[in-house]
Amino acid sequence: MNPPVRPEADDSVPNILVPVQPDRDVRWCAQFLAGLHRDGRIRVHLLSVQPPYDGLVRMFFNRESVDEFQAADARRELQPLRDALDALGVPYNTHMAVGQPAEEIARFAREYHCPRIVFGPWRGGVLPGLVFGSLPRQVELLMRQSGGLCEVV
Repeated sequence: MNPPVRPEADDSVPNILVPVQPDRDVRWCAQFLAGLHRDGRIRVHLLSVQPPYDGLVRMFFNRESVDEFQAADARRELQPLRDALDALGVPYNTHMAVGQPAEEIARFAREYHCPRIVFGPWRGGVLPGLVFGSLPRQVELLMRQSGGLCEVV
């Protein structure tokens, strides 16, 4: 993962956050970001949110091992979109967070002053989103509650 570079709020290059998830359409996201890149300068941040491991996992593995597992999972999760963006010539930064996805995505968007979060279309059915509420809508709600203005695509 790249070392964190926290841009200023008044930075002239917009920060675009892309939370990477296996159920999202990688090709669509890459094409969408390539279009934004062609239209003007953007700074793309790919974010993998890994689940926290507590309790029993921590009984059998030390912190360094758990950190290594999470980093390896994040790299695996980020790789398909990285490959697609590399092929299209779109520069990006990679990041990993540990925690609950909606909260971590909203925190990152606020911290990095991202005016847009790109989830892209979901490749699965609609039932999980209807039952649990979709992750993009959860993030939108958290952003509104914190006073953050951000377009969720």
